[in-house]
Amino acid sequence: MKFLHTLKQDLNKTIINAGFVGAALISCLLAFTANAYRDDTNDKSYSIFEAFTSFDRKFIESHSDFASVRLFGNGLSGYIMMFLPIIVAFPFMVSFCAERNNGLMRFTISRTGRMRYYLSKFTASFLSGGLAVMIGMMLFGAIVFIAFPPLSQYKLDPETLNWMYPDGTLIPSLKYLLAAFVYGAFSTLPAFFLSSFCKNPYIITCLPFMLIYVWNTAINKITLKAFETGDYTVYEKAQSFTPSSPMRIVTMNYSEMTPADRNTLIFNGVYLAVMLTGFIVVMNLRTDKGS
Repeated sequence: MKFLHTLKQDLNKTIINAGFVGAALISCLLAFTANAYRDDTNDKSYSIFEAFTSFDRKFIESHSDFASVRLFGNGLSGYIMMFLPIIVAFPFMVSFCAERNNGLMRFTISRTGRMRYYLSKFTASFLSGGLAVMIGMMLFGAIVFIAFPPLSQYKLDPETLNWMYPDGTLIPSLKYLLAAFVYGAFSTLPAFFLSSFCKNPYIITCLPFMLIYVWNTAINKITLKAFETGDYTVYEKAQSFTPSSPMRIVTMNYSEMTPADRNTLIFNGVYLAVMLTGFIVVMNLRTDKGS
């Protein structure tokens, strides 16, 4: 119960602040940069925002690519995947850095105990990052479902609809929101670990962005090389180790797990444990109790 009380206080600090609101709004705006339609005549791709401003209603209603549920499913792509490590650090960084820089951290740790303080901070940052992205995607989805036609308006044959959405459109949409939460939560881990030994908020936000960019680029080069050599098994294995692999945790079939699914679970479990353990070890090594 003491841990829950401490967690409640930390959640209030991380969620009720400008950083959390800003993270949700930026997530919503960046979702509109996702790809919506590709024009084969001029080989040009249009983002969701460009599609809304470039095409008339008649054209939109004649192409099922513009169905609201399909556009909503594209939201977690484009620039949001690049900048998410920065965005999700805003909620906890505002309160955590303020607590450290004004000296309150020392008194808080003395009152709550080190381990409870560390675990509470980790849980609060993990949840706040996931909630910020999920709420941002909910706002994005609300706008998309209002601005674009529903899938039922397009004359698609039942077999195509069943292939695209065998469980209907509601369940995939809810899973997508949950995937956004998980992806946002895991994206906070690098910044959270850096906060154990770094006080500079700019480094805490920008360095994870650079590291994940390099990580993603390396995976892309590996998969591209695999395609060139025709080794498609490398591509399947590499997808378990991408920065966006936590989203697969929500959509995978746990009753018939593939080796790639198991690798995804193992990798992300180890990744989470290493980041949390690293934070605790570094904080315990500090003689000033983190202040």
